[in-house]
Amino acid sequence: MKTISFCIYHNPRCSKSRKTLELLKLKTNNYIIIEYLKIRINKENLKESLKYLDIPIHNVIRDNEITYKKMKVNKIELSVNEILELIIQSPILLQRPLVTKYVNSKAIVSIISRPPEKIVSL
Repeated sequence: MKTISFCIYHNPRCSKSRKTLELLKLKTNNYIIIEYLKIRINKENLKESLKYLDIPIHNVIRDNEITYKKMKVNKIELSVNEILELIIQSPILLQRPLVTKYVNSKAIVSIISRPPEKIVSL
């Protein structure tokens, strides 16, 4: 059974996400792609990725999205569970591309790969 080394939450319509995926493919073929706008996000998997994020958790929410603005919430005041629920309900709010690196099937670090070249640091 193949062990996955990377997981990318990917939006093919996003140029930064496409470029990150392109760079990831140059590095390895040992990854999975989650097109989170097409399939329902697994809350536990996302929670695991966010646990190892290299930025403050509230920065995983795209606050420039109309969906977020209509919610009239302050992302800085949200708990991890509230952030997860917002993203599950409105996946467009997930900052992209989110990439998680695994070693021996355990997540060790996650990044928002902006700029895309940030993926090289993994």
